[in-house]
Amino acid sequence: MSVKERVIEDLKSAMKAQDKLRTSVLRMILADIKIADTSGKPKDQIDYAEVVRGYHKKLKKTREEYERLNLPEKVKELDGEIAIVEEYLPKQLSNDEIRKIVEEVIKANNYTAKEMGVAMKQIMSKHGSVVDGKKVQTILKEILK
Repeated sequence: MSVKERVIEDLKSAMKAQDKLRTSVLRMILADIKIADTSGKPKDQIDYAEVVRGYHKKLKKTREEYERLNLPEKVKELDGEIAIVEEYLPKQLSNDEIRKIVEEVIKANNYTAKEMGVAMKQIMSKHGSVVDGKKVQTILKEILK
């Protein structure tokens, strides 16, 4: 079952269960999916997981802003939304697994601190769907000091 089909089925279930938060989040995901469908790209080239990842990223940025503005009730609300969205994303690697990947790439290519961007690009192109870019960047900075 594709991400799109799963979202549609789960939306129906959430509506029947009258789960307002889940219904709202799934509708937003579905809206982003429909935007991607009408983007002009051929249907076989649309990565729905990437669409969900984009929505997840937006929510995390919004959460950071609410945290910065000291709005704990909004942060808590967004945490619930983020948890729902994460159900539709591939499982992310742990920090230890990310560190291992980063160390392997650095060792294989002898990257220096000046080449951090090149290392980052290589890691994200291979593992972008299962690693968080911010975590990769933090670990890279730590190792390449």
